[in-house]
Amino acid sequence: MKRCLLVLLLGLGLAACNDNDHDDQVSTEKPALAPSLDVGTYIISTETDQELPMAGKYYSGADGSKLLVLDDDENRAKVVMSYDAKTKAWQSNQSNQAMTVELAHYEKIDDQKITLNQLVGNYDLSFSDGTTVNAEVNAQGKIVSKDPNCVFTGVITESALANTANYQLTDNKCDALKNNSKGYVIVDEDLEPMSFRLVSDTVASKDIWAFAQS
Repeated sequence: MKRCLLVLLLGLGLAACNDNDHDDQVSTEKPALAPSLDVGTYIISTETDQELPMAGKYYSGADGSKLLVLDDDENRAKVVMSYDAKTKAWQSNQSNQAMTVELAHYEKIDDQKITLNQLVGNYDLSFSDGTTVNAEVNAQGKIVSKDPNCVFTGVITESALANTANYQLTDNKCDALKNNSKGYVIVDEDLEPMSFRLVSDTVASKDIWAFAQS
């Protein structure tokens, strides 16, 4: 017969349950903050528990990783949420890490694998406040600032999520990018002529648009 002992100590609840044959195991998996969709890329419209409905994109990889981006009325990313298949947890750029998202509608769209060669070039990185920073991406995936007022270097790597790559700033002396040290490179044809956007699930991060220099 199962015997359960509940001990309350200093406001912390600790539950211990014993069985005649074995000890019960307690799941440490965190509750889902967003729906789980099959592998692919989706256009979505959503309802959150705090905001009015928003639209955006949902990326789901074969490795179990996921990325959800909701845009504001100027198409800049407002909510960025990523799911790590290893830790089985969602990470969000919102100060409220418990914010949940429900899908009102989703539609699967065509997607493609993004290679490093597709990203090679010189770009103007555009911030929502009008600031622009020049940067270069080479064939090895290295991204380097050409602006003395915003110095950084980083590495772009291929991702399991279609239409995306990963980036990591290895040396960041740019105050405008202090909350964007790592994140995602997203290619979104709906936002052309923008070549790609840089988003992050870090709190207070920015959505940075990259335009190819002519």
